[in-house]
Amino acid sequence: MKVDSDTPTNDVATTLPRMVGFSLPALGLNTLVTAVFVFLPALYSEHRHLGAAAVGTIFLLAKLVDMIAAPSWGLFMDSYYTRWGRRRPWLMLSTPILMLAIFMVYNPPESVTALYLFTWLSVLYIGWSAWTISHTSWALELSRDYDRRSSITGILQLMSMVGGIMIALVPAIMERVASPTYAEKASAIGWFMFILLPLTVAACLASLPERQTSNRPHIGFRKGAALVFQNMPLLRVLFANGMLGFSWVILQALFVFLVTYSLGLEDWIGFMLTCLIVGGLLFLPLWVKLSQMWTKHAAMQASMVTGAVTLFLLLVLPEKNVVLTAVAFVLIGANSSALEFLPRAMMADVCDHDHIQSGSERMGLYYSLLQLSSKVAAGLSIFIGFSLLSVIGFDPEAGADNSAEALRNLRYLIVVFPALAYASVAVMLFGYPIGRERQHEMRALIEERERLAGDVQPDRHAST
Repeated sequence: MKVDSDTPTNDVATTLPRMVGFSLPALGLNTLVTAVFVFLPALYSEHRHLGAAAVGTIFLLAKLVDMIAAPSWGLFMDSYYTRWGRRRPWLMLSTPILMLAIFMVYNPPESVTALYLFTWLSVLYIGWSAWTISHTSWALELSRDYDRRSSITGILQLMSMVGGIMIALVPAIMERVASPTYAEKASAIGWFMFILLPLTVAACLASLPERQTSNRPHIGFRKGAALVFQNMPLLRVLFANGMLGFSWVILQALFVFLVTYSLGLEDWIGFMLTCLIVGGLLFLPLWVKLSQMWTKHAAMQASMVTGAVTLFLLLVLPEKNVVLTAVAFVLIGANSSALEFLPRAMMADVCDHDHIQSGSERMGLYYSLLQLSSKVAAGLSIFIGFSLLSVIGFDPEAGADNSAEALRNLRYLIVVFPALAYASVAVMLFGYPIGRERQHEMRALIEERERLAGDVQPDRHAST
């Protein structure tokens, strides 16, 4: 990201190399999303024989733990300053928690129990929440400018997509040079993340400071909660993000079954997953450009239409056709980058709306709520998706022995639910109130209040 004289006052000035270093933990975001929702359900339901319904239920129960952890982390980070800042210490703390959980969940014993999966999946979610809330809140606080926020979150999303490609390449390379078991591929994915995550945190901490923020007394819980529930732009963003999380996770959770059995490409799982993520990477510049030419919510609507239309390619794909399937997954993945970076960029503007009403900068809380909507949707999508497998007649343990009707129904299940979710988001965003002009007005009001209150002076608690 190029830094020039137009960098807004009180923003953190940076250069492209430093911004890249700061953004490296975002590699872990899509790495974890892809690794957890694509590979773990199949590992435990089919290869550790817990059963599809049981695994879906465990993922939902672990998400309930995460639903408590995410807003708790957000409130805690917003409320307490340290000599190292509000975000940096918790990014460091979350790293060993994640490393331990990743090792355990990707190397399960042969006779694994439901309690084992629930325990370590819950620990992974707790560490994951601290990781993403601390880093993304820090990133969203780097600037108050409407379009610069799109650029910052665009760089985070670029790193996220690269992380997804990296994790997909692990099994893809193994499939090309050997004949690994599914458990061996899952273990390799775990070790890859175990090594990657601490390296990215070290690079981030050495790259940028936090933006200096005013250290105001925090409002009471009752008033703070009331402002949250009365914030209509927030509720619309949370609904949209939840629907997007639901649609994308159900595709990821059933991806292995679709590619292996319905499309007959068992030895191409990693490659097809790479194509899905590459599609998002190729179209990322388009969504960033549209968000800056139009508005963020208009770009989101465009991505929803793209996502809904391309999903129907899955209904006409022939079996065992590597080329056509690869092209289809590139197109289906086109809107995946918009699903992540646009809600985050919109949430930063929603926080300005809250700042005017509350007098406090509560980015950690608000991003944790954004995460919470994704987590609820993810847990429900895996629970619903895996519960419906028996309804449509598909048995993961039967594999290729499933009937032709069951394999066809699997395609419909993966297409219909996400397409309806995309359509609902496109409709709901009509008339969204925070565009570029309104955000500029809010930012001017916030900065004037801070100037009058003397808050433009550096905060002695902020890191430098």
